Amino acid sequence: MPQTLIPTLHHLSHSAAFRCLWALEELKEANGIKYNLKNYYRRRGQAPPELKEVFPLGKSPILTLESTTDEPVPTIQVLPGVLTEAQLILRFLSDEYGQGLWEVSSEDKNRDTFFQGFAVMTLSARVDHLVVIEALITLLPFGLSYVIGCLLSPLISFWKKSSLEPIFQFLDDALDDERPWFSGRKFGLADFNVCWGIDMASQRGYLEKGQFTKLDNWHRTVKARRGYVAALELGNGYDLKTFGI
Repeated sequence: MPQTLIPTLHHLSHSAAFRCLWALEELKEANGIKYNLKNYYRRRGQAPPELKEVFPLGKSPILTLESTTDEPVPTIQVLPGVLTEAQLILRFLSDEYGQGLWEVSSEDKNRDTFFQGFAVMTLSARVDHLVVIEALITLLPFGLSYVIGCLLSPLISFWKKSSLEPIFQFLDDALDDERPWFSGRKFGLADFNVCWGIDMASQRGYLEKGQFTKLDNWHRTVKARRGYVAALELGNGYDLKTFGI
């Protein structure tokens, strides 16, 4: 069936938009879909104002749609032909172009849905707390930044131990030989979403290698996927430690 909607990904460097680019590359390889990519660079760590011309909040990822027929582009969310929020974009890509690529069995459906939500509302949210604290410290003048960093170091270590490690342990325990993916028996949307938080935690040193063996193996396997590797090459940076600053 001819592709009637051509997506364009508005991709911000060093951001959650990466997993949407990765998904598009997997769809391109598996199903031959066509898509366009527009890269945007951060300015002093922030998204450029040009993104507000695409979506009023100026946040990335943004996916816009172009119709190849005389039919108008559909309104999937609020604005015609415009989608935001990485988790929802991934769901749309799966429904519109996936042809079952990331669909899981009925036995794994609830698991897949759970880990999609857990990845965003628990894993990424907890990781973001630390990122914000560390980012605020770096914005201070050098001398003050050093002092505040030293003072807050015990608090940051405590947060890692008490808040993040139980999450990593929970994720590690969820993987086994029968269900090696967070989506279950096969790779799916939950794995895309969990990977964002784990990428962030890994790059920033919150997740120590070797402490959670099954989680480490899953992460290594995910990063070796051809779509992930291709997205790294096509994107404009994926440094979650400095965000290109």
